[in-house]
Amino acid sequence: MKKKTTIIIIGLIVIFMLAGLIAPLMSKGQDKNDAPNNTDNGTSDKTDYNVDIIVHDSDDNKGTAPSGGGGSNPENTASPSADPTNSDSQPESHDQNNDNTAKIPTIAFPYAIEGTGIVVEQIGSYDGYFIEDGSDREVSGIAAIILKNNGGDLRFVGIGISQGERSLAFSGSMIPAGSTVVFQEQNGAAYSSSDPYYSATATTELTDSFGMSEDLVTVKGNAKDGLTVTNISGKTLPVVKIYYKNYLPEENAYVGGITYCITLNDVEPETSTDVSAGHYDSKYGKVMEVVVEQ
Repeated sequence: MKKKTTIIIIGLIVIFMLAGLIAPLMSKGQDKNDAPNNTDNGTSDKTDYNVDIIVHDSDDNKGTAPSGGGGSNPENTASPSADPTNSDSQPESHDQNNDNTAKIPTIAFPYAIEGTGIVVEQIGSYDGYFIEDGSDREVSGIAAIILKNNGGDLRFVGIGISQGERSLAFSGSMIPAGSTVVFQEQNGAAYSSSDPYYSATATTELTDSFGMSEDLVTVKGNAKDGLTVTNISGKTLPVVKIYYKNYLPEENAYVGGITYCITLNDVEPETSTDVSAGHYDSKYGKVMEVVVEQ
């Protein structure tokens, strides 16, 4: 199958007026050929692998994201959603319709969510490709946020924002400390500037680190916009999972809460395998974690 390159342009660069934060991203879509190109150093390498997508959806909107290839099903991981109606954070401003109504607390951005180290820097409208479920479908006018993680490494984060009479949800996985992330509203909800924001809450799962299993395998980007995986353990590895994200290195910014996963099976010792990883690009992709199951 002929490789197809899908260019994802992140429209927040215009809408948020943050020049240089978001640049064009090269992303490999579902039409990419995911058959491995093996380099076996004189031995036959019959490594099998699948490309999956790690999606964090609310219970009422669990999408079925397409895989990057190999006929595999996406790995949909449902995580607890942040409740935008229960906020421990302090309001920054007030709204009052008349003297006979109680003051309604509102918030403004940037907004620090108390006790989490998370700052929602801005919220705005996004036109372009929807990447949070792996579909890369075209959307227009959906809500999106820029988040800064001033806390620790996060295995998962869910953000709930209450606006008017509705709730907006943003979620993602593998968010390193100190990083900036652009999230699209996970249900593709439209952006609106007409209603006030009442609260912002966060559900987080901290992790000590994102391990790379350096003593067992090496994983490097290659000139084919894929990954080269080498088994240095001296034994066959039953399962190797590689997690990666869309990444802008100069800004230390991640595009999308989504994390992609590629799984290799029965990786033979002292062999290298070139993996054609869906949605991975040598310039705008970053390996986040390598997990070896023995």
